[in-house]
Amino acid sequence: MIAKNKTKYYNFFMREIKFLKERSIEFWEEGIRLFNEKKYNLAVFNIEQALQLWIKYLISIKVGDWPKTHYFSDLIESLSEVHENKELIEYYRKNEMFFNNIEDAYFTTRYLPKIFSENAAFQLIENAKEFLSITEKITGEKFSNE
Repeated sequence: MIAKNKTKYYNFFMREIKFLKERSIEFWEEGIRLFNEKKYNLAVFNIEQALQLWIKYLISIKVGDWPKTHYFSDLIESLSEVHENKELIEYYRKNEMFFNNIEDAYFTTRYLPKIFSENAAFQLIENAKEFLSITEKITGEKFSNE
């Protein structure tokens, strides 16, 4: 009976947190669409949201909850800790400017008159792709709806 309840709870739990992954992919797709429409500020905002939710998903599948923060330094530290992988922290340190810039997108695109150029948006998207690839390799989770 306990095993059956554990399985039932686990299935409920996974359904409840799967929305983070789904929403992350939706933000990513929207970010790419907006980039192609030359709406660079909204594109980088959506890419930031995609990464943030993806990290929170990867944390929550391990511990059942996620940090209530928007700061990549905190999120990646938590991700590294729960997946017991220092490569994530090393990647963050080597690419801190990327994470600072993508984090800025969260705040500045909504509250400040900062304009992201096509080149800046393109570079952020390329760096985000690299980060997604690393997280897939480390966690075994695929950034897709499949």
